[in-house]
Amino acid sequence: MAANLVGKFLNLMGFEETVVEEVVAEEEEVQLAPTKRERGRAKVVGLPSAPSGSKVVIVQPESFEAAQAIADHLKSRRTVVVNLEGMDEVTSQRIVDFVSGAAFALNGSVERVGDEIFLFAPSNVDIVAQHKEPEAAAFPWLR
Repeated sequence: MAANLVGKFLNLMGFEETVVEEVVAEEEEVQLAPTKRERGRAKVVGLPSAPSGSKVVIVQPESFEAAQAIADHLKSRRTVVVNLEGMDEVTSQRIVDFVSGAAFALNGSVERVGDEIFLFAPSNVDIVAQHKEPEAAAFPWLR
């Protein structure tokens, strides 16, 4: 009674008891190996991750119109590196604001890589950044 009740409870919670039998063939006679009981999940759920063919797009925009194309890459779940070197400050700020808003709306992330280089990643890509400590010579009051 108690074992039956526990079995029903485990089935209700998504666990099921399975019996694994191994068949070992030796010459002409077939022997069954001892049975082994395992408890395992009844259902397998995949975790979201970057697709195996995921791409990184590198863009050096010349005008604000390129911001829409960058946002489209994010919507297609591609990581985008944006190099804003050589652009005027006002336009580059508008591009960063626009694409940052798109990344935020898509649950993505933004990381500043250099002075004028930004990394925009969709939600299926994690960014791990190791920030440098400020140099003591540059900031003597931090000692």
